[in-house]
Amino acid sequence: MDTLAIVYDKLLLNRHMRRTLTSLTQKKHITTSHWYYAEDLICKKLSNIQSVKPLDPVHLNICLSYPYIEEDGGVRYILHYRWIPWAFLLLAAVYYIPRITSKSFNNTVSKQLKDLLANAKGDAFDNPEAVEYKTAVEYMKENKGSHNGIYWKYIGLNFLALGVDVFTVFLLDILLQGRFKYYGLSLSAHYNRHPEDFSDEISRTFPPFVKCTIEKQHLIVSSDEKAYGCHLTFMELYEKVFLLLWFWLAFMISITILYIIYLMSMIPYIILRNHAPCRGIRWGIMTVGDYYIRFRLKAHVSESKCKHLFAEDLVYEECVYEEMI
Repeated sequence: MDTLAIVYDKLLLNRHMRRTLTSLTQKKHITTSHWYYAEDLICKKLSNIQSVKPLDPVHLNICLSYPYIEEDGGVRYILHYRWIPWAFLLLAAVYYIPRITSKSFNNTVSKQLKDLLANAKGDAFDNPEAVEYKTAVEYMKENKGSHNGIYWKYIGLNFLALGVDVFTVFLLDILLQGRFKYYGLSLSAHYNRHPEDFSDEISRTFPPFVKCTIEKQHLIVSSDEKAYGCHLTFMELYEKVFLLLWFWLAFMISITILYIIYLMSMIPYIILRNHAPCRGIRWGIMTVGDYYIRFRLKAHVSESKCKHLFAEDLVYEECVYEEMI
């Protein structure tokens, strides 16, 4: 458990900072390995389909970058085929931004309190004379009203994680020429494939068979125009990888939005106020940051520790409140 365990709830942010990052890195390695251990492109000259002569390396490189399919009376170039592994690598780096940002949000005092509570031995919090008990209560008294920054930084961190998710969808949608954002919504297309002509939505997004034309505009070759029919061998892999990624991002965006609403509502603080040892205590002099720290604290200590700590700390709060009156 690192420093953020007490100050920031790691469940959601871990999915952004570690699991998604790890997943994207794995996808990068999987897709890249296929480029090294399998044929990425198989082409035949349309004018001589029986030829077994291998494709010229120059032509092969052009066909990797500019394959196309014919649709709606025109052509659509499949520009993403060779760049997908590098897109995954870029996004993995982007997903590390919340982790870097969270490190700058560490609170030294809260870290000390977390270490104190996590390492408390046996009945340390059953004994009001114990050093751990006194230190914890003293911390809550002395730092009352100073936790708003931690709370709002945590809210901002969740907004940053949400922004990274949205940016990922936006970037992948550009990469797939506007076909990613609705990719997982066409569930029927995943069960209703048309392998006879590849006219289903999945095959149109990741077409396994394409054409490639070497024209006069490609000045590095001769002026003779050559047309090839090509098989993009990785498209079946890509369509499954992107389907899993679409559902994961949809889940992360939805749960992050709901969690931000949850944090900015009063639900966590109502839970805290209704916690058994806290009932009947007057909470009026506490800031939202104080509520937040106590709510996070309650999630990381045992029931007995929480009961003893809150009992004295909140009695102190009640006494101060009465003096103010």
